[in-house]
Amino acid sequence: MRNSVSIYSMCLIFLTINVVSACSIQKENDPQPDSYPIADGTFIQDYLVAKWDDDRWQSEFAVLKEAGMLYVIFAPTLQTDESGINRTIYPGGLPNASEKYTSDLVDACLRNAKRAGLKVFLGLNFNDKWWSPNYTAEWLYSQMELGNLLADDLVKRYKGQYSDTMYGWYWVWEVDNLNYTTKTRRDMLIRALNLNIDHLNKITPEMPFMFCPFVNYRVGNSGENRDMWQYVFSGTHFRQGDIFAPQDCVGAGGLELGMVDEWFRQMSEAVKTKPGLEFWSDAETFDYRFWTSASIDRFIEQMKIEKPYVSNIVSFAYTHYYSPFQITKNFHKAYLEYVKTGSLALDVKPEPVDNLMVYSDSGGKLILSWKEPRNTEGLAGYLIFKGDKLIGNVQYRSDRQFITGFDDQNSTSANACYYEVCSYSCNGVNSERKRVDWK
Repeated sequence: MRNSVSIYSMCLIFLTINVVSACSIQKENDPQPDSYPIADGTFIQDYLVAKWDDDRWQSEFAVLKEAGMLYVIFAPTLQTDESGINRTIYPGGLPNASEKYTSDLVDACLRNAKRAGLKVFLGLNFNDKWWSPNYTAEWLYSQMELGNLLADDLVKRYKGQYSDTMYGWYWVWEVDNLNYTTKTRRDMLIRALNLNIDHLNKITPEMPFMFCPFVNYRVGNSGENRDMWQYVFSGTHFRQGDIFAPQDCVGAGGLELGMVDEWFRQMSEAVKTKPGLEFWSDAETFDYRFWTSASIDRFIEQMKIEKPYVSNIVSFAYTHYYSPFQITKNFHKAYLEYVKTGSLALDVKPEPVDNLMVYSDSGGKLILSWKEPRNTEGLAGYLIFKGDKLIGNVQYRSDRQFITGFDDQNSTSANACYYEVCSYSCNGVNSERKRVDWK
């Protein structure tokens, strides 16, 4: 679902939340205290960092440290496309693999994480053919063997220099609750996992193994998903400290917010059957409907729901959706206020837009225009409604950007309709709506 920013068609698309106070992080994997949850890490994908120099890495890592984070998940380190071409994000020594970039992204990540005091989970390989689940068991096992060769190469090149920073392994293959419903498929999954786990335990027994499956409530229920994982756990060779960190799927639409408690409760029951296996959450920070950043209040609510069941939370992905280098700094500012205080200001409404108008272009499409509020402090962007239907979410990418309009690509000037627009804050508070009619 997330590899190479691909979307798995079935789905519409990690923290020790151990804080004595909002700004302190306790030892890894301590039991979660009775405190409010904060995210302890984030995924970072290679396309985002391909052109970063050390200063840019340090700027990003300073943001993560400011937000109380400890872990970075950088994956995958080898990608195979559907035509079978292997590309690494470092100058590897694997046969039949070329370099995706001219620079060594693995070394850049580890070098800068070491300097910043962060710990890195390195992702193994991934093959795009995974998203067409008609593959054979033999094909899947061959991919695990490639992952073992990749792990050997990564250890040879980086472990000596970055022994503590190169902290864990991330298994990039995202398992779902649709394609592993039969005993045959589950046994295949067990063997595939063990092929990697057994090898990694031999070469790096100190490095935990983490993976992040996902679900879609439309193709199964929480009890069936629990039973699937309980069966898989019964045959896998997970070690003490390995990590099961399911995506909460709120961002991708696989679960609605009100479903998360039930699904995580059921998965926690499965985890209890595997002594030593850690249960984390991979909380999503985006909204698939318009591929925008989720408001901070929604992200916090996700973590609060998951907190009773998990010992740690990581995010997909703070760097992509909340970093002040990617989106308006208002998101990071709002989250930092929560990290420091445990609360989020929800009692201040942003100012509404002004002078809302609608007109038709030469092709008959309807275009909205408005005047920004005088005070844009804390604003995330604008929600656009056509009648009662939300049709747009336009967010500020930077703090010098102006947003004063929206094109309704599905409109026609021949039909009467009305639009409403409201501004909204990064905390998730909406202004009053302003309306304009087209006749």
